[in-house]
Amino acid sequence: MVSTNSHFITGGVRSGKSAFAEQLVRQTAQQTNRQMYYIASGVAFDDEMKQRIAWHQADRTSLKWTTIEQPTHFATLVNRIPKDAVVLWDCVTTWLTNEMYVQLDDKSMQWQHAERFQQRVEEAKEWCRHLNEQHIPFFIVSNEVLDESKYESEEVEFYRQQIGLFHQWLVSFCAVAIEMDYGIPHYWKGGK
Repeated sequence: MVSTNSHFITGGVRSGKSAFAEQLVRQTAQQTNRQMYYIASGVAFDDEMKQRIAWHQADRTSLKWTTIEQPTHFATLVNRIPKDAVVLWDCVTTWLTNEMYVQLDDKSMQWQHAERFQQRVEEAKEWCRHLNEQHIPFFIVSNEVLDESKYESEEVEFYRQQIGLFHQWLVSFCAVAIEMDYGIPHYWKGGK
């Protein structure tokens, strides 16, 4: 099923993908009289990240975004978004990393348990489907990290495989797929 309300936006670091997605969300909110919701997946692991998150939170507050900090476990989001919302999820790559490194009771990491990890991926897909069923416009941002050669590290290679598979699913799910290069959108699927 293709979601007519969803856009997938990817690109390299500092490619302009988040700013472009935010612009699309603002336009959609203005045209449809909807509330802007920002699903933020970032986690403050160090002082620099704490400062970046604080700056982004202040910026979104001034622009009337409702921010939901959701680094993992997207099943809890299903009933938290109203029908009159337009949603931006930034970003998939951060969320996937967070899910990989959820520490379990036995001190192992979630990525080391394929079935449990896949359950979390399926929860994210189900949340995307839920937004589509509610006719909520939805913009998904991710990083393009698959242009590099294969890694020897088992966990890095696991990540590359998982992000590649999830990106494929997102592109098939979304009506529009955009890759940002130097601030310029290239439409791979759908159009302006």
